[in-house]
Amino acid sequence: MSSRSLRHRIAIVFVGLLVLVMGFVLALVHSSSARIVERETQRELAVGAKVFQRLLEQNQRQLETAASVLSADFAFREAIATQDQPTVRSVIRNHGQRIHADVMMVTGTDGRMIAATQSTFAAGDPFPFPDLLAAAEAAGRSAGFRQMRNGQLYQVVLVPIMAPTRIAWVAMGFHVDDRWAHEMAGVTGLGVQIVRAGVPGLLASSGAAATDAGGARNASVGVPLDGGLQAVLQLPVAQVQAPFSQLQGRLLGVIAAAVLVFALGSVMLAGRIVRPLNDLSAAARRIALGDYAQPLPPAQGDEIGQLAGSFEQMRTGIASREERIVRLAYVDALTDLPNRTRFLEAFGRLTPGGGGAVIVVNIDRFALINNALGHLVGDRLLRAVAGQLRPLVPAGGMLARLWGDQFAFLLEGADLDAARRFVDGVLAALRDPVTLDGQRLDIEAGVGIALYPDDGLDAATLLRRAELALAAAKRRHSGVAFASETGAEPAHEQLSLIGDMRRALLAGEFTLAYQPKLALGSGRIVAVEALLRWQHPERGSIAPARFIPFAEQTGFIREITPWVLETAVRQAAVWHAAGLDIAVSANLSTLDLLDPHLGRRVRDLLETYAVPARRLCLEITESALMDDPAQAQAHLDELAALGIKLSIDDYGVGQASLAYLKSLPVDELKLDRSFVTAITESPRNAAIVESTIMLSHALGLTVVAEGVETPAELRWLREHGCDIAQGYCIARPMTAAQLQGWLAEFAARTTA
Repeated sequence: MSSRSLRHRIAIVFVGLLVLVMGFVLALVHSSSARIVERETQRELAVGAKVFQRLLEQNQRQLETAASVLSADFAFREAIATQDQPTVRSVIRNHGQRIHADVMMVTGTDGRMIAATQSTFAAGDPFPFPDLLAAAEAAGRSAGFRQMRNGQLYQVVLVPIMAPTRIAWVAMGFHVDDRWAHEMAGVTGLGVQIVRAGVPGLLASSGAAATDAGGARNASVGVPLDGGLQAVLQLPVAQVQAPFSQLQGRLLGVIAAAVLVFALGSVMLAGRIVRPLNDLSAAARRIALGDYAQPLPPAQGDEIGQLAGSFEQMRTGIASREERIVRLAYVDALTDLPNRTRFLEAFGRLTPGGGGAVIVVNIDRFALINNALGHLVGDRLLRAVAGQLRPLVPAGGMLARLWGDQFAFLLEGADLDAARRFVDGVLAALRDPVTLDGQRLDIEAGVGIALYPDDGLDAATLLRRAELALAAAKRRHSGVAFASETGAEPAHEQLSLIGDMRRALLAGEFTLAYQPKLALGSGRIVAVEALLRWQHPERGSIAPARFIPFAEQTGFIREITPWVLETAVRQAAVWHAAGLDIAVSANLSTLDLLDPHLGRRVRDLLETYAVPARRLCLEITESALMDDPAQAQAHLDELAALGIKLSIDDYGVGQASLAYLKSLPVDELKLDRSFVTAITESPRNAAIVESTIMLSHALGLTVVAEGVETPAELRWLREHGCDIAQGYCIARPMTAAQLQGWLAEFAARTTA
């Protein structure tokens, strides 16, 4: 039987409880003995450390006494005073032998050796322990542990020789070696080791180590010495632990016998419990595999029977909840259609080489109906639309509600023609009016189509392309659009332009070029248009058509326009101060025209740079006017009140009606270049331009023709009453510095 079975676990629990109790007793005995051993060990270490320190102090006093006796000897002082080095050496050798000193030295007050018992020192050598000498000069005497140049360690005292003033110093010391450590160990009862902090190796040792050969532990205590030295006192603890180890061994024997008895009894009890549980385990595995149909076997009346009844309730509950979860995960609750998740999963059914189509359908004016009649009516309308579309789903296809009023069809094996025919049927079905609460609702729809694999290889891409096609169909009011008709998706390079534009604005990569405007009646240059240019440090010159539409789509144009306006007004101020009578035109986008602070910003610029309002002209496209006519009218009125000239740019290609146009406070119309190009060759263009000139003059507006490329076009415009012309035929855009020179040349050329 597996060691993971319940029978074994029951046995393990019983045995474990016994082991836990006995282990607790054993741990209690062990911890108590450990505490007793630890206290006794610490006590003996503390006593030994005190004895060791007393011995050190005794040795120091012995050396100091002997040195004091020597320094008081009259003959010794006389020999030092007369520099009788043989006598001095003889005296310190004899005196050192009497007190068993291992080193004797005499040094002068200048720190130079007079005599020493070691042959390694000669008269006149520096005293080897200048720090002891400095301490003695400060305190009258000094003592400490020091190493000689040969690496041997000594306990040294330094005492002055007075006659009556200090004439020299006498140093005496005991050799601190293994013999010295052994003697100290014999007195303290502890192992003694002398070490230097941070330096491996022993300077002196009584023979004890951190652990003995068998790995037995020694307790230790450190006694700090001077000079970075430390005495490590050690005490073996094995003999203290011996009786307690014997007790623990006997307890382990009792535990082993009890475990055996408990194991046999628990296995027998577990066998009677496990058999019905195995039946429940098999039923649980069936439930885990999704088999909820087979009921559990009848249960007994004990606790296990109650568990079996709970399992049966769990089986029925899980079956019910899983059904609801699947429905919530894959079915739209409002329309009972598959949702977006189910639609994306179903895409995997498409045969890789068989083709297919993703068709996105969006209900026109649904938001208007929803807001006017309420969300309840809107929900009922969506259910009605789902009812109209559901019968159209072909075999192998799918209809799903993506979100809101947007539905999607997945057609397997459909090509372009099949998709187009299917969409015709969808639009025909949706033309049937829907009646809700007596209210007749005529609905229409926009449709976007993406083909597999031409427009994408995965569901997410095809949905995105179909939604782009749907947006194109909405813009064109065409009802249907294919993804292939909307062009490629935005390139990653274009998506990075927003970050580059922000950096370019801060780095000064944007500049303005100025294109002259010629008054056809007087032949004078009366204005210039400020045109935005971008010199990218890596991509070079970027055409305005590449980045200005993207700036408008992302909203970054709101940051560029203030810079353009300020730069243009500042340049207008320079020309005004230089006596040049020319106005500067600048373009406003849709977002600029909706800016509530536009009027205040322009007024502040004119006041800051002291530029007359008539020197500034703002050009607005027709589409910008039509996005929010009321707000555009208010902002234009505010700008016109400042005295600024206003111009409608690209006139003729937008949607502005004449009824709306007559109420705008504009001063001029700019004819789009598409009408001016080939005006001498296209009677239609000529008729449009001529009628626009007449209409504008009747409304009191100035007419500006842009995109004039040839002298013939310029001559035609002058003959038909156009007021101002702009284009390459007159001059290309140029920098402000180039413009002043060009104006001088133009004036000279026209007066010649």
